[in-house]
This record gives sequence, structure tokens and C-alpha cells, in this order.
Amino acid sequence: MPVLDHAAAIPTATQKGFTLVELVIGMVVFAIALTFVTTLIFPLSSRSIDPIMQVRATELANTILNEIGSKSFDENSVGEAFCNDDKNGDGDLDDAGEQACTLAANFGPDSGEFRTSTTSNYDDVDDYHQLRQGAGEATSIIRNSLGEDLTVDGESVYAGFSFVVNVSYLNFASNAKVVTVVVSTPGGQDLVFSTIKSNIG
Repeated sequence: MPVLDHAAAIPTATQKGFTLVELVIGMVVFAIALTFVTTLIFPLSSRSIDPIMQVRATELANTILNEIGSKSFDENSVGEAFCNDDKNGDGDLDDAGEQACTLAANFGPDSGEFRTSTTSNYDDVDDYHQLRQGAGEATSIIRNSLGEDLTVDGESVYAGFSFVVNVSYLNFASNAKVVTVVVSTPGGQDLVFSTIKSNIG
């Protein structure tokens, strides 16, 4: 009777797996893909936030500029009496009803003037000179002219934002003021907005 070789009768399983060369090539491809993702895709996702911040900065600047634009040109411009108006054309401002406009060195709120209250008495454009609010400023919360925090569902609308207002004369004749609002976004981007208020009341 023939002797059976049991070892030869059982089929051996074929070995499957990666060779060392295949593993090294796979790691190199993965490293290249990871570099592509981190250098191109991730920065794009953070940049997509920028337009949203720019829109909010524009809304904030427009709100401030509209508020300032509703005020008188100057403390010394009252009703139909405009400052720097030489009514009789004699080359000076020493006659009745004639007053010089506020000197640029004196821009800013006058004594006893404040903005954020229901009884706000900021009454002319240059009162807003060097008004600062928001992140990093002494007044860290951005408020409207009534002193109200700008919030939605208990969260500050402009958290991380800040702004500063600058007022200057447009020219030597002092018949127009340039109001500039610089808004800083949470990402550190500064956006500049300007308007001109002329001496017409």
C-alpha cells in the first residue's frame, strides 16, 4: 500500500503583503499629499473667512461714518452761521456773526462732552477725533452712540474688532474736514474708510 505524503496533499496558502520597497514608496506619496494639503488647502480655508470679516468691518465703518456725518461741521457753525464765513468780505472774522472754525490742534471732544449715552452730546464732526473702541483699546467693547453693546443672542457682533477715528482739515482754507475710520479685524487686517464733511452746516 502506498504511503501518502500528507504535507504535499495540503495546499499552502500564498503569502500576501507589502514589500519594503512598496512601503517606502507609499510613505513618500503620503508625505507629498500631506504637504500639498497643509500648504495649499488649509490656508485657503482660513482666507475664506477674510471676506466675511471685511463685510463686517465695512458695516461697522459705515455705521460710524453715518453717525459722524449727521453732526454739525464745527462747534462754531450754528444754524445758518458758518464758521470762517467772512460775511462782509473785509478779510477778517472779527465782525458780528463771524467766527473762526476750531483749530485742528483742538480737535476732539470738548470739556464735558461724551458719546456713548442716551444723552450723548457729541455735536460736531471733530468731537470724534481719536475716538477708539474695541479689542486692545481702553474701551474694549464697541458700542453705539446710545452706549448700547452691539450683540446678537448675547454675543458681541464685533468681538475682536477695533476702530479709530481721525479728523483733519482737507485744505488750508479749512472749509472741509476729512473723517477717516480705520477698522482692524480679528485677523489683524486694517481697512480704511473716509468721507468728507463740508462747511455748509
